[in-house]
Amino acid sequence: MSYIKNLEDLTMNGLTQKDKNARRSILLSFDKAIASVDPYKSVSSRISDGSIFQMNKSIELSDFEEIFVIGAGKAGGMMAKAVEDKIEGISEGWVNVPAKTEKLVNLSKIRLNPAGHPIPDEGSINGAKEMLRIISKADERDLVIVLISGGGSALMEYPMEGITLEDLREMNRLLVLSGADIREINTVRKHVSRLKGGRLAEAAYPARVVSFIISDVIGDPLDTIASGPTAPDETTFQDAWEVLRNYSLVEKMPQSIIKVIKDGMEGRIPETPKPGDPIFENVTNMIVANNLKAVQAAEGTLRSLGYNTLVLGSRVQGEARHVGKMLAGLASSIKNEGIPLSPPAALLMGGETTVTVTGKGVGGRNQELVLGAVRQVAGLDGVVIASIGTDGIDGTSEAAGAICDGHTLERALREGLKPEEYLKNNDSYSFFSWLGDAIITGPTLTNVMDLMGVVVED
Repeated sequence: MSYIKNLEDLTMNGLTQKDKNARRSILLSFDKAIASVDPYKSVSSRISDGSIFQMNKSIELSDFEEIFVIGAGKAGGMMAKAVEDKIEGISEGWVNVPAKTEKLVNLSKIRLNPAGHPIPDEGSINGAKEMLRIISKADERDLVIVLISGGGSALMEYPMEGITLEDLREMNRLLVLSGADIREINTVRKHVSRLKGGRLAEAAYPARVVSFIISDVIGDPLDTIASGPTAPDETTFQDAWEVLRNYSLVEKMPQSIIKVIKDGMEGRIPETPKPGDPIFENVTNMIVANNLKAVQAAEGTLRSLGYNTLVLGSRVQGEARHVGKMLAGLASSIKNEGIPLSPPAALLMGGETTVTVTGKGVGGRNQELVLGAVRQVAGLDGVVIASIGTDGIDGTSEAAGAICDGHTLERALREGLKPEEYLKNNDSYSFFSWLGDAIITGPTLTNVMDLMGVVVED
């Protein structure tokens, strides 16, 4: 099965044979990368013969009277299917997933509830309330399985008293548009929530908790993925306040958000549970898939195709268009000097860039990254740059990402498209969809951030 629906069309958009070869190679590597972090396989591989395995340890399912399943995230549907297929005797389950994806997976014991992403909605809140209802039944004889993946912060939301859904939406909108990174955004989210920042583990205590986690955060910090519902939280209300202050959001935020954070700083609302809290003695958090796994799968594919390969890491951050220009510079260096690799060569990296939105166009960080590289690679035959969101959704567009080569600028100018104008308006999707170079996957039902790569033919 190919995740990239328009792989053949994207390949044939190359004007030269070298461009076509490079395009096909990088797209095939991205396809294999997404397959490597398939949520069903990632979870089911940890469950066998009535046991859950983590490293050299096992948790025997027969030790528990009842088993409850809850969770949220873009990968929640297939993670839930893996649990339901591998574990008998599930008492009840509820997992919030992005609206319109709940019908893609058929389950009998676990309910998939449609919820809002990237902005929370009534489904996010009502689903979170249902999860609290379910785990309120659990005691020390029971097991609570929590399924966590990217998007969980918006999909599983239950704000502190006094914060309305509209306030929550406005908070998220302001944070996403501010240029704050995911850690900073989640620091604020955790401190206005009744579930995030370890509060879900607190609510489940004294039951045994096992969390299967697909990481969509750089470095896989447990306290940041989906805002860490089952992990100790090292951030404070004061840290949340500093995020708002640093991004000039204090005056823009709804007053209910400001009130909760101030009340927390002054001790009127308890802090999130911290490292060392005894509730976490009952909690096992395990990362079952992450960005590095996907990057390594892409690298292995390109190596098998005969390329000299180099992985630049899985922790890339920064303004998307600047990262694109950096990749273009490396591509030019490989093509002209054979540094850091001799052609045929491929560079791969992963992570999550950001876009500071100033325009009114349609696009996303992956497409903007590639758009930032278009002029820099112009004229370089057999040089391709691509970037893709592993969840299949890039920003506000219908695409997962984009691809360009050394002849993209030529094709664009022929159509009257100037890259700089589209960058200025944050309108990368319009640019690439016009050229037929937007990568289309649809929802992949997984999420381990983004993949970025360069391929240079000999």
